[in-house]
Formats: sequence, C-alpha cells, structure tokens
Amino acid sequence: MAALRPPRSVSSRDSSDGSERLDGAGSWDALEWTKIEPVTRSVSHVNSEFLLEAERVIEEGHGVVLVNRDEAGTLFVTNFRLLFLSDGTRNIVPLGTIPLATIEKFNKMVVKNQSAPCQIDRSPTRRLLHIIGKDMRIIVFGFRPRTKQRRVIFDALLRCAKPARIWDRYAFTCGPSKFSKPNSKVRLLNEYFRLLGKDSYCASVSMVEEGSFTLSNDLWRISNTNSNYTVCSSYPFALIVPKSISDEEVIQASTFRARCRILVVSWCHPGIGAVLARSAQPLVGLMMNMRSNADEKLVASLCTQLVDRKGSRRKLYIADARPRKNALANGAMGGGSESSSNYFHSEIVFFRIDNIHAMRESFARLRDYLDTHGATSSDGMSSFLVSPAVLALLRS
Repeated sequence: MAALRPPRSVSSRDSSDGSERLDGAGSWDALEWTKIEPVTRSVSHVNSEFLLEAERVIEEGHGVVLVNRDEAGTLFVTNFRLLFLSDGTRNIVPLGTIPLATIEKFNKMVVKNQSAPCQIDRSPTRRLLHIIGKDMRIIVFGFRPRTKQRRVIFDALLRCAKPARIWDRYAFTCGPSKFSKPNSKVRLLNEYFRLLGKDSYCASVSMVEEGSFTLSNDLWRISNTNSNYTVCSSYPFALIVPKSISDEEVIQASTFRARCRILVVSWCHPGIGAVLARSAQPLVGLMMNMRSNADEKLVASLCTQLVDRKGSRRKLYIADARPRKNALANGAMGGGSESSSNYFHSEIVFFRIDNIHAMRESFARLRDYLDTHGATSSDGMSSFLVSPAVLALLRS
C-alpha cells in the first residue's frame, strides 16, 4: 500500500463548467502540457492491432494524462470500451482501459494549483474526466487546457455507454463470435455429471433435445422437471435434487417458495453427501405459521447421511442472508423465513446482510478507501478526502 497522499480542499462549483472544482497540487502537474498536433493517419488503421472483432473507434483525445500513473497517452472511446494507449510504449495501459459496461458513472471536474493567500491566482486549470468503475477502479484523465477534447470524449461516452437502442451495444453489433463455443446447456450438464461423479459421460446437444440426461448416483439425480421453464422461469432447464424426491414433489414444493425458486443443489460431494443448496424465501405468511409438507420433505432429504465419519449426528444449517428483522418484515408480503421446529434437525443462521441500498453504500466506502490508499489511486481525489467531515477537520 502506498502512503496517504496530501489531502485537498474544495472550493465552490465552477459555474462555467457545471462541475466540481478542486484546489490542490498533484505530482502530475509537473508534466509537460505541450501542444500535440492532430494525427492525420487513420486511427482505426494505425491501432487495428489493439481493436477487437467489430470494435471501432468513435472519438479520440491526444495528449491525455492518466492521472493515476502520471502517464501521457491517447484516449479512445470505442463502441466497446474506453481504451488508453501510452505515448511512451504505444501499448494499452490496463489501468486506464475499461469496458463501457463496467463504468458505473463518470463526470467532469476542474482542478488548479493552490496559490499563496496574497498572490493573484493565475495558475491554469486542469480539466479532468472522473471515471468510477463497477470493478473498484477510480480513474482520472487530465486534458490539455483550451481544447474541446474532454467535451468530445465525454459526449462520446454518453452516447456509447447508454445507447438509445439495445441493438447498438457491442454485444449485438459484433455478431456471433468466430470462435466455436459449447452449447450452454451442454456445459451445464457436463458440470452436473462431474458433481455426480459421472465424469465418463459427455453431454451433447442431442442429449438435451431428447431429455436423456436424467442420470443419478446413490444420493442425487438430475431432474428435467423444469425443461420448459414452467416450474421456475429463472432456474436452468435441468436441476439437481435428492434422489428420494419425485418430480411431482418438486413441483408441489415449488409453490411454497418465492417466485417458485425451489430448493436445488448447487454443489455436492459424490461420496460423503456434503451439499450446498439454494432457494428463495418460504411463503410462511404474516403469522409465520404456513407450512408445506413437500418443502419440508425436500429440505430434510438434503441430510442424506445422518451421521458423519466421526460418528456425530449431522445438522442442517439454513443460512438466511438477511437480518432477522428484515425476514420478519417480509412476512407482511407473504414471505419470511424457515422455523427450525418445522425442518428436521436444522438450525437457522442469519447473516445480517442489509438491503441493497446499504450494500451499495458499503461498497462505495470500500472503493474510496482503496482509491485513497492504493498504489494506483486517482491522485487522492476520492470522495473520502472531500467528504464534509474530513474538510471540517482540515479547516480546524
């Protein structure tokens, strides 16, 4: 981890640009902001070796500085990503290259050197583009003053990151890949065969079409109950369920789970019977008194062996990711959580993970911490350093 960078102070908003204005000096200010003549050669021809299949350049900016690394280069907006090429090595800089779908948000900022109190402020402003990624990255690009390159790049990002039509996205414009890939259903069946210890079997498209994939071992079996996605539209066409449970019981148990997301096996040990399974919340209702014999039988069937190798009786742990109060509150909408008294030799464990809004805020704090203390941070210009609490401390 790198040492904490000197904090910055924040002034009022820049009315001419409509973005935040930050005061402070960074190490990248020492770079030469020399005038760079426009490149007259075809961009797509010069950099074709860096472009993917059907990827095309929309806009470009020259003499752009990747502030995180104090590195100058050329910034391209393509129909797939934001691509940064180093002027020194002419290679792609991974830190400054990010797919458009990975960008959470971006905005323009203005920064200038901090002047002495008695001096007239004549320092040129630095025009920045602030990129926040869904992959924990915070990337900052600096543009030459008195040019329109930042505006051009920003407008191109607006058009390409959020196209008006879904068909304009790269995934659709590039068409089918020239590389052959196995059918997704075939890949799923091969994984199921591996989990069941049936590695000698190899799935095929004909096996999927004929429905001849319902193999089993001593504990588990592959069910084709959801082959037409009629039981649960958000589950795959094939499911691993306990061998002792019939397809009729699977269908009956699905009505007791939210969105019919029945209890299915995600991982199992072919020998000792250890298993991981997942499902949606049970529909126990406001009084938490609704029950389903089929669901309880299905859950109990996960304990295929009641005694482990040490001779101890096995217990079934039902992990609920929510806080207990949230689970109880969901009872008002018909949901809720299991009761250990209704499920054979089980224990309910609440992980106390809060709702999506709290998780999003927690993720943002973690990202800001990494940006502040990381070796490749965005020069300390994270929301952590410009938070009101930190600014009050700096001014005191």
